[in-house]
Parts: sequence; structure tokens; C-alpha cells
Amino acid sequence: MDNKKSKIGMLILLALFLFSLCVNFYCIFFYENYTTYLQDTNEIYIMESGIIEANRQFRDGEDKEIQYDFNHANRNELLKKYNIQTIAGNGSEFGKAVNLMHEYSERLRHESNSELKSEQMDAMFLLDYALDDSDHGINCRAKSQILNEMCLALKIYSRKVWLMPISKYDTDCHVVNEIWDSKLNKWIMLDITNDMYWVDENKTPLSIVEIREKLADQQFCTPISVSDVHSDLKNVLDDNYDNFLYIAKNMVYLEYMVNNAAGESDVYTLMPENLDKPYDFLISEKAVKSPPETK
Repeated sequence: MDNKKSKIGMLILLALFLFSLCVNFYCIFFYENYTTYLQDTNEIYIMESGIIEANRQFRDGEDKEIQYDFNHANRNELLKKYNIQTIAGNGSEFGKAVNLMHEYSERLRHESNSELKSEQMDAMFLLDYALDDSDHGINCRAKSQILNEMCLALKIYSRKVWLMPISKYDTDCHVVNEIWDSKLNKWIMLDITNDMYWVDENKTPLSIVEIREKLADQQFCTPISVSDVHSDLKNVLDDNYDNFLYIAKNMVYLEYMVNNAAGESDVYTLMPENLDKPYDFLISEKAVKSPPETK
């Protein structure tokens, strides 16, 4: 009886061994041939960077002067009620804006399908509605409006920008801010929804157009947060690769709000030459790259 049980056990072990051998054989010689680019995030990056490169050149547009209202309707109330001067600190424009972004990103719950109306898109309403309130989430468009008005209240040049995808079937875009830093003498993108900005291999903060150009050329750049360890940017990119691909997907054309104040205004599109998309107004590449007209 024991001998019979032993033989059965041996047969079971042999069967398991043969099954394992067959699985390994299949994986080695057949499975690799059936993998898709979706199983390799680098292939998605190659696809997205290729789309941007094919749409690198922008159409001619108006040399529109973008406006920045430092004394907008919500300024005094924002300064008094939300203590943004203390939160921003005493650093550069970039440092102050990052401090505000980091503080309020964590205190505003994200809800991508938030259905707020256009007339509700001003900082005071949005903060009263959503700040530290787990029941009320807001989307990237609303969060960027809050940061825009806060930065303007501190006399930081700040504008709101829509990052747009190529596919007409893709209804998901992203909205961010760009601020002007006088020390670095450049525009810098801030993404309050993800609490991140972007840097190159030298840790220089990047503008939206600079990020777009680096993606098109497959040059190094990475999203980075205040809490990231800055010593190894390759690891930072690996840790934030999902955000990297998401922003790359939405970098095909851009829409700039031209009157940055309390509430929203018209947007002008920075449109690639090769792209056929509906628009109301076109803005020139020169207009969005130029320093703000200081008064």
C-alpha cells in the first residue's frame, strides 16, 4: 500500500515538473513573440515623442500680449483669508509658487469629472467649495485657477495653460500653470494636480514649450516633486514615469488663457502646422516664449 502511494506521489511530481517545463518552454520560445507595446512603457514613450516630433512646427499666430492682473478682484481676500504670503515664503518667484503648489495640492481632492460651471471657476469659490473637504473634489482646470490667482496676488506672473492630446476620441486633457521667474529669466511649468514641476538633466526647471521640445527630441527631462530625492534624476524619472507619459500624451497642442485674473477668459491656441483642429484664436510661438511685459 505504501509503495503504491509512493508511486502515485512520484507520478504527480513528474506531471507537475513536465507542466512547469512546458510553461517555461512556451514563454521562452513563443510568448515573447506575442507581447505588445502596451507591456513596455518605453514603446509608449517612443510613440508619444514621435507624435510630438511630427507636430513640432507651429502655425503662424497673433503676437498676442498675455495679460496678468496683479490687483484682481479676489486679491485682498486671498491674501487675508488664506495667508498665502506666509505659505509662499521669501524666496524667488519660482520658490514661492512651488511652496503654494505643494501646500494646496495636498489639500484639494482631485476629481477629474468634476462638473463645476464656468462662472464658478474663480479661486474664492473653489477654495470655499473644496479646500480640506473630502466630499468635494475638483479637477485640474479648477486647481490651476486657484494657483493662478494666488500667484498673481503675490505679483508673480502666472498663466493658465491647457495641454491637449492629438486624438479626437481622447476627451482627457490636462491644465497647468506657467510662472515667470526673474532670477532664472524664464517660464516654468507647475502642475498643481500632481504637485510637480519638470527639470532637465542639469535640474533646470522647464517651461511647457521646453518640455515639448525635449520630448520631441527624446532628450532627458523628468517631472519632479518637492519630496523627490534630487540626487539621482534617473530614479526620479523611473518613479514618476506614469506622469511622464501622461503629460507627453497631452503635449500635442497648447491653449493659453490670455487674460489671467479672477475667473477665466478667452484662450488662444498654439497650433501645430500639421494638425487640423477647431480653434477660435491662434497665438504665436513668439508670444508664449517672450518674457512678460513688465509695467
